[in-house]
Amino acid sequence: MKRVLFSALAVLLLFASAAAAGPVSVFVSILPQKYFVEQIGGERVDVSAMVEKGRDPHVFEPLPAQMEGLSKAKAYFAVGLPFEESLLPRAASLNPGLKIFRTDEGIDKIAGGHEHHDEHEDEPERNDGKHDHHVHEPHREGADPHVWNSPREAILMAGKILEGLTEIDPDGREEYARRHADFVERLKTLDAEFAGMFRGRQGATFLVFHPAWGYFARSYGLVEVAIETEGKEPKAADLANIISEARERGVKAIFLSPQFSRRSAEIVAQAIGASVTTADPLAAEWEENLRAVAKAIAEVAK
Repeated sequence: MKRVLFSALAVLLLFASAAAAGPVSVFVSILPQKYFVEQIGGERVDVSAMVEKGRDPHVFEPLPAQMEGLSKAKAYFAVGLPFEESLLPRAASLNPGLKIFRTDEGIDKIAGGHEHHDEHEDEPERNDGKHDHHVHEPHREGADPHVWNSPREAILMAGKILEGLTEIDPDGREEYARRHADFVERLKTLDAEFAGMFRGRQGATFLVFHPAWGYFARSYGLVEVAIETEGKEPKAADLANIISEARERGVKAIFLSPQFSRRSAEIVAQAIGASVTTADPLAAEWEENLRAVAKAIAEVAK
């Protein structure tokens, strides 16, 4: 009888210990990543984003409270943003047990530049999230870091997130695998929806202030033309060239990230008779936001 009671007590203590431990604490760089990790991790993870709503990743500096949180976290899911180059060594020094997973690893990065063209225009369409292309280093200098703004790249990122969560919390392996499969199915559906939306419109152009939608453009055969590059306001001569090109292409809308000033965008919009439309590349509700941005681009891309 005592042995039965002891065994029952041991089981209760085990469950109590697991409950007390709570969810696994992980950090990500931006809110779209937080959305991805939560879709796969569910209630087993507690996700914190370094760049919170209203903050700009281009001029980001962590708050003391965030560094304190990192000192106790189990993992950091990086995405290839420039600020990570200084943050991650500091975080690793502060927390030697911190596991760092690069969710952009294996993604074919777009080189920095004024326009992003579809590199696979002549390849057969695929809806499985895969690309027939060569892999480049995740942190190639000058590469466009906005890999999260396309369902196809998001599928690759989801795979890295699954690997990371399974490594730091092997007890959740089955739940993570199930949730990952469900999420990937949604991403494939989203990709198929967008592929249909832009079918037959290869080469259609849309104008943005900040070049945050290059991977989306590449996935669906579009051309993203940017007013600003590398975080710098355009010079007068650059603005004149952009205005001339936008007129030639018949651009009717400029997509502006809410993290940037409207001044230059409004100058171009006024000159070409276009509207300024907000398109947030850092929205927390990633799926809903991307669908809205895709529809807005489809209405004006020519």
